[in-house]
Amino acid sequence: MSVSTELLDSVCKTLSGGLLRRADADRQLRLAHPGVPFSMCSDNDIPSRLKPLATGEGFALYGLNTSEHCAALTGQIESADGIVIGILDNDL
Repeated sequence: MSVSTELLDSVCKTLSGGLLRRADADRQLRLAHPGVPFSMCSDNDIPSRLKPLATGEGFALYGLNTSEHCAALTGQIESADGIVIGILDNDL
């Protein structure tokens, strides 16, 4: 499944609704969006040159491309089939 602007909007809305504060947020997103890989990390772990696909209060969403042997971050929605949630430092 590829990432769409609709999916990004849905994830932003869900995270802004309080899910970001839950320890199992990535698991809950996987249940809500079967087939889409989700991962969470500190936004500081994301290379600064990579621009997020979407942002919200306390987080930024980055694309994840799992089509090759190793998963890789991507700034292009067209090549993203998963989402990495970068949690901003002040929200850790």
